[in-house]
Amino acid sequence: MAIELSDSSIRKIVDGLITRGKKFSKSESELELRNTKSLLSHYQLLESHLNVDMPEVHDDVPLSQYERSLYSLLGYRVRSKEMMEFVNNILSRYEEICKAGTFEEQRRYDVIKKLYLIDGKLTRLQLADFYQVDEKTIRRDERKAIDELSIMMFGIDALNDMSKTRRMDVHKTPN
Repeated sequence: MAIELSDSSIRKIVDGLITRGKKFSKSESELELRNTKSLLSHYQLLESHLNVDMPEVHDDVPLSQYERSLYSLLGYRVRSKEMMEFVNNILSRYEEICKAGTFEEQRRYDVIKKLYLIDGKLTRLQLADFYQVDEKTIRRDERKAIDELSIMMFGIDALNDMSKTRRMDVHKTPN
């Protein structure tokens, strides 16, 4: 039994599928779990989170509401510490790889370091002036470094995220 659909019905179905696919790929990957750029943007805050003194909680008395809240905060801190140790190991390894590579690879690491990791961060324009390149080159270096760091941190899932994002970019309709 064949079902007859009008052109407008087919268009609505296709538009709905495309919209749902875009929402799914962005919410699943880029905007949530594996957002390396967001991690780098908040790097100094995450490092600072680990350096704030926490009150001690004693195990010999029943826990009050306040102490239960402290235990929760300590749990966040432990997870943050483990993640930041992992991130710092990845960044150290990435630095080694870049420093052993071409001038462009070395610059790529320096761009990430100077944009995100150090006190007194530089702007993309300042970096472009420093390296005597166009600001677009700095943006390309940044994007490539973030992609490479994503792969180092999240493995094959990062590659899947990149392919989904790029597939969706190809199918965008101009406004």
